[in-house]
Amino acid sequence: MKESTVTPLPTPVEKGGSEPLTASALPRRSSIGLGLAKPLLEQRDFMLLWGGQLLSQIGDQCLLIAAVTLITQLSPSPLALLIPALSLAFPQILFGLVGGVIADRMDRKWVMIASDLLRALLVLAALLVRTADDLWILYLAAAGMAMVGAFFYPARNASIPNIVPGNLLLAANGMIQGSYILALILGPMFAGSIVELWGWPAAIIFDSATFVISAATIWLIRIPPLRNGDSGLAPSRTLWQDMRVGLRFIYRSPSLRRVLPVTGVATLGIGAVVLLAIPHLKLQLGAGGLEYGGAMSALGVGSILGGLVAARLSHRFSLHLLVGWMLILSGGAIVGFAYAPNYLVVLFSVVALGMCIVIARGALDTMVQALSPDEVRGRVQSAVALIVAAGTALAEGLSAFLGHFLGVQIIFVAAGLVTAAAGFATIYALREVALRIRMRISDTGF
Repeated sequence: MKESTVTPLPTPVEKGGSEPLTASALPRRSSIGLGLAKPLLEQRDFMLLWGGQLLSQIGDQCLLIAAVTLITQLSPSPLALLIPALSLAFPQILFGLVGGVIADRMDRKWVMIASDLLRALLVLAALLVRTADDLWILYLAAAGMAMVGAFFYPARNASIPNIVPGNLLLAANGMIQGSYILALILGPMFAGSIVELWGWPAAIIFDSATFVISAATIWLIRIPPLRNGDSGLAPSRTLWQDMRVGLRFIYRSPSLRRVLPVTGVATLGIGAVVLLAIPHLKLQLGAGGLEYGGAMSALGVGSILGGLVAARLSHRFSLHLLVGWMLILSGGAIVGFAYAPNYLVVLFSVVALGMCIVIARGALDTMVQALSPDEVRGRVQSAVALIVAAGTALAEGLSAFLGHFLGVQIIFVAAGLVTAAAGFATIYALREVALRIRMRISDTGF
């Protein structure tokens, strides 16, 4: 397996000092073929990161199944399931921006390793739960894992441009996006088998082991040290000052202020589909759990296809067109899913949705990384994580609430139209951003 080194280029600053840009983060059209000469699969460090992450995410799904099994055995109250959901959400909101600051202050490699090892220990606390009176232990462990995760993900996403050549960055982001959807499919199958054969404690232990394995793969990765340039964004004396610097950077960046809202909208449609697919399939086609599982598998197939073709498409289309048209096609796939006359059309629609969303999210992540210098990238990534989490929660909450009154099919159509409209708006709103990025890359001679 060939090893690659990524030489960081200087970070040019836009006239007026408002838009620092990492030149190595985006491919130029003239680099057609470079991504094919060195496929992403040959990038040792990235594949170690991706493999560890996929396994860890599968473990998380095992934890989810085990926790639900345990809670339903010990408590009949629906509130018992609501509390862990809140335990996962609030720490991410409260500590998300702090995690970005830490990712910009400390060695990101060791931030990720420490986060994985802490979560490996925290998840084992669930083994202490024996009665309904012990459920607080599970809730506290879930909150602790969510808090630690708020430090892991900004460090991970901020490190990707430093271990992947610029001409493969979009493909790398696409694979990172696709691994989560793939884990949603593989995780429940592993979890169901483990819980059925050895009980829910075995699923907890398996999740803990996946965190340890993820930490080991990250330890093997060569991540260049954090680059603190002369842009005035280097760490300050206090966390609060660093947080304000990151938020101020985003506020003063017209390009980021355009890209970040699109990132939030890109999660709306798929959130509605995942949440409401079961009642829709049952009502429209008389399908059940087996058909839903097949649809989710098709979503995973689409996500894999999206990760595989992202690099090739990036050499043919500007990123704003890629994001825009993928969102438009996603909207069409959601509407197609809503009015699918048979199960085969459902599968085709879901494959298209998974592929388009992965490519759109990967392109958006690439743009965000390109518009953020290394010394502030963790803080920008933490803001992205908050926006995505808020967008997903909003999509699922509104879908469940409005679907009860308006009908699931109408919600799907609305989600599809909103997603497609966001795509058309993106083609116009991000055009100047994409052109400015390409011009700067040309100026640096990348």
